[in-house]
Amino acid sequence: MKKLSIKIKIAILFTLPVTAVVTVALFALLSVGRHMAVSATKNDLIEIVTESRTDIEYEYGVLDFDDSLKYYENGVSLSVYNGAGQLLYGRQPGGLTPAELPLSHAEMRVVGESPRSHYVYDMEYRQEGYGALWVRGVLPTDGADAAFAALLRPAAVILPLLVIIGAVGAYFVAGGALKPVTQIAKTAEEIAAGGDLSKRPDIGDGGDEIHSLAATFDRMLERLRDAFEKERQFTADASHELRTPVSVIISQCEYTLSNADSGEEHRTALETVLGQARWMSALISQLLSFARADKGGADIRMETVDLSGLARGVAERAAEIAKDGGITVHADIEDGLTVTGDETLLISMMWNLLENGIKYGKPGGTARFTLRGEKDAVVGEVRDDGIGIAAEHLEKIWGRFYRVDKSRSGDGFGLGLPMVKYVAEAHGGGVSAKSEPGVGSVFTFKLPGKK
Repeated sequence: MKKLSIKIKIAILFTLPVTAVVTVALFALLSVGRHMAVSATKNDLIEIVTESRTDIEYEYGVLDFDDSLKYYENGVSLSVYNGAGQLLYGRQPGGLTPAELPLSHAEMRVVGESPRSHYVYDMEYRQEGYGALWVRGVLPTDGADAAFAALLRPAAVILPLLVIIGAVGAYFVAGGALKPVTQIAKTAEEIAAGGDLSKRPDIGDGGDEIHSLAATFDRMLERLRDAFEKERQFTADASHELRTPVSVIISQCEYTLSNADSGEEHRTALETVLGQARWMSALISQLLSFARADKGGADIRMETVDLSGLARGVAERAAEIAKDGGITVHADIEDGLTVTGDETLLISMMWNLLENGIKYGKPGGTARFTLRGEKDAVVGEVRDDGIGIAAEHLEKIWGRFYRVDKSRSGDGFGLGLPMVKYVAEAHGGGVSAKSEPGVGSVFTFKLPGKK
């Protein structure tokens, strides 16, 4: 069974109960048919014996048997006896005379063994002017068997025919039902052979389980394609980010070894190398954090956190840094807001949003940080009046290493906003952004919490 196709298995599983049902139904039908055939045979015998009374008369001291009284009719042998059991009319089948089988009024008896058995029916009545008369009817039982055999022969043909029709029908019905599965398997083989994740199984519209499977398969392929695309993009971006500091380190080392004549030149070169090394170290740390998060291994310690207090600390630190760019940070933080989460990650989320507002704000501008409580939630908002983000870039800013301005490769790693998104979602919330070029941007996060 393990090596059979699903279509054949379904056909077999369908055929077995159908065969059982058909067999039981035909057996019941044949049983009823046999019973009806036997009953009909007995009724015919009784009717012939009963009607024969009307063909016997007694006139002028003599019994007169009408010509319509036949001693053999429809397989029934008739014989008439007087009260003493003497034969008056008809013939006596061997072994069935009154001397051998006593007369018994209105009793249907089966005498002998198959296939030479007989139905015997006796009837006694009073003939006016004469006295007691007996009429005996004898009928071979094979008449009922013949009627039953007439039913059995077509049944023997119908049963196998129904089984065959059911099996063939089940096979083709199963084939039609499983055709979408075959198409899905074919698409999977094509993807495995060619690596083209854009292929989709074309099975049409439908609402059954197979179409639900196909829709799930499509979603899985879409997620795989997105994952592979992000991996390729990640590899390309990471290579690009690491190439610049590595190139600087190599060039500074080569210059120092070849051209530096004084200690000051050596010091300047080493400071450059150190700066680039620190840049690479910070980038690698960010990459490791995302790698642990992707594998579900990020160390998140959930506890009750005073988000209002954390937000004030982040806002004060951001205000100090913003002074260098001439940007003012305004904080409007509601008291007593608490969430369940990781304090370090929550600080990182709010800091990245404020740092982003400061970094891309215009000189002399403002960055506004608000935190308020809503029903069963805490909502934070960072609003700046900086350069803004074009609509075509707005959904892409949550991707790792993505920058709207590709020329600003030394200005951060492009990992801040992806980290914000990760932290918000890891705490059961979310983050969104609105922006207009030349006007500014608004970043909003929402976390489950209370006041």
